[in-house]
Amino acid sequence: MRAVSSYASAIVAAAITASASGAYAQDTKLSVPNVTVTAPAAPVEPPYMRDQGKAYGRNPYFGRYRVEEDKFAAAPCSATRIAFGPNGKCLQGYRLTLPGVSGTSNSNPCDMGVDVVIDATGKLSIEADILAFDPYKVMATGSVPRWCYVHGYRDYDQEDFQDMNQVTRRGTNWRNLQINDLQDQWHAGDRLRSIEFSDGPRNCIAIRKPGPVWKGGYIWMMHASICRTDGAAVQAQDVAYVLGSLQTRIYDPVGNLRKADDQTTYGPAANSR
Repeated sequence: MRAVSSYASAIVAAAITASASGAYAQDTKLSVPNVTVTAPAAPVEPPYMRDQGKAYGRNPYFGRYRVEEDKFAAAPCSATRIAFGPNGKCLQGYRLTLPGVSGTSNSNPCDMGVDVVIDATGKLSIEADILAFDPYKVMATGSVPRWCYVHGYRDYDQEDFQDMNQVTRRGTNWRNLQINDLQDQWHAGDRLRSIEFSDGPRNCIAIRKPGPVWKGGYIWMMHASICRTDGAAVQAQDVAYVLGSLQTRIYDPVGNLRKADDQTTYGPAANSR
């Protein structure tokens, strides 16, 4: 497409007039650049905002339960609720709470954090996030409210996986959704889920894994995308290695009167049930 400004049009008109009068006629040539106009991409609407009938199931919290890496702050991996290797990039995301907690006699907050780790090892590229809280936290006002827990969502499907993180939002060729009996589906309403997809030439798998059962839900809910950088398919041993290497942090040091211990600070994501 050729675009000519009003100023450039005036110059062209003057050149044509001068040539017609014969005074100092010159062969004037103007170079007009090609101009490409690209409209900004429409913002992606999170799944929990698309269908009001599923809104609460997908996001039952006060706050925005969505991984948005560009809005998260970089933080030391020792301060986030999920970590991988010593060279990973960790992000501290949104802090959430549950409705109804503030209106009770127990004024202790239900503090949940969405954190992210981005890392690579060998031929694997990894991004994982976690929504977690400290169920054993003790503050001056008491312990965590009994209804404080991470909710499950048994209808989590391909639409949700596609919006899981920046990797899955680029994903194509979605296939092979799996729902595995990792947990008792009647206890807390959720199970391990996975689905395969492609990120350009890379073969990938996305995983959603519930953590230890707590009250009517879980202590944490984790998501991970695992991609092979060599074009090969993601293998079961790749998934087992990543889940065994991801570390989940439960202990919340902010305002906590209870001291940290090895059992509640970090634990491998693969072994928590």
